[in-house]
Amino acid sequence: MVSQDVTSIDLVVVGPTASGKTVWATEWALKNNAEVVSADSRQIYRRLEIGTAKPSRDILNAVPHHLIDILNPDQSYSAGTFCREARTAILDVKSRGKKVVLVGGTGLYIRSLLFGILELPDEDLLLKKSFFDLWGSKTAEELHEELTRRDPDRAKSLSVSDRYRVMRSLWLSEWMGIPPTKLFASRSLKGVPFNRIVGLDPGRHALCERIDKRVVSMMQRGWCEEVQQLLANGCAPEDPAFRSLGYPEVLDCLKGKRGLEDTIAIVQRKTRQFAKRQMTWFRHMTPVEWIGNSTSV
Repeated sequence: MVSQDVTSIDLVVVGPTASGKTVWATEWALKNNAEVVSADSRQIYRRLEIGTAKPSRDILNAVPHHLIDILNPDQSYSAGTFCREARTAILDVKSRGKKVVLVGGTGLYIRSLLFGILELPDEDLLLKKSFFDLWGSKTAEELHEELTRRDPDRAKSLSVSDRYRVMRSLWLSEWMGIPPTKLFASRSLKGVPFNRIVGLDPGRHALCERIDKRVVSMMQRGWCEEVQQLLANGCAPEDPAFRSLGYPEVLDCLKGKRGLEDTIAIVQRKTRQFAKRQMTWFRHMTPVEWIGNSTSV
C-alpha cells in the first residue's frame, strides 16, 4: 500500500506489550530522519510514567515523539480524537521534510487511523438502553429481517449469525434516524495511507518472560510510589487514567486489599492475557509483516 501522499505514514510498528516496539521504532527513526507518532491509549496521560512503560527521557530527547503526555489523568480520549490529532501530527512532521513512524499497541487507534472510522456524536445512553432492552430478546433471524427492512444494503453485507453487527446497525438506524449505509458514507473519516506495517513477535515464551520481568522491574522502580504521588496530587481512583493496565491492582495494593507479591502475580497474569488479545487483534490486521524483534532494523 505504497503512497506518496503528503499525509502518508512511512512505517507502522505494532505488536503486543513488551515486544520491543519502542526501541525498534526509535532505532528506525534515528536511521531514517523520522519522528514518532504514538498510538498508545495510556501513554497519553501525564505523570503515568512507570506503569505505562512510557519511553525514557533519553529516547524522547533522541527522537521527537507526538501524542505522549497530552492529557491529565481525569480526561477522557477516543479513537476519533486520536485520528484527528494523529493526522495533525503527521502533517506537521511531513511539513518539515521528515518521515513518520507510527508505533503502539492500541489496535483500535491504529486500525481507525489506517483504515478509517465512523465519527459520531456522544450516544444517548438512556435511549440506547431502552433500544437494547426492547430488541435484545429477538432472535437473530428477526433482527436481520428488521435490518433488511430498514437498510437492505447493510443487511446484505452481514450474516444472519453476526448478531453484534446487526444489532449495532439497528441501533445506529434508530439513534441517528438514517440507514447505516448512508451514515457510513456521510460520516466516515477516511484512513491515512501507509507504506509498510511491521509487527514484532518475539515468541510466546520469550514474551511471557519479558512481561513477568518487566512487571517486577516496574515495582522495583517505584510504581506504587508513582500511584501514591498521583493520589496526593489530586487524582481520583475513578479517573480514566487509572483504568490503565495494572493501575487498579496497584490501587488495591495501596488500600491493603492484597500484598505486593500477590499484586505482582495478578498484574503479570493480566498483562500476559492482554498481550494475547493484542496479538489476536494484530493478526487480523493485514498486511502486517511479522518479524522477531531481534531482527536488525
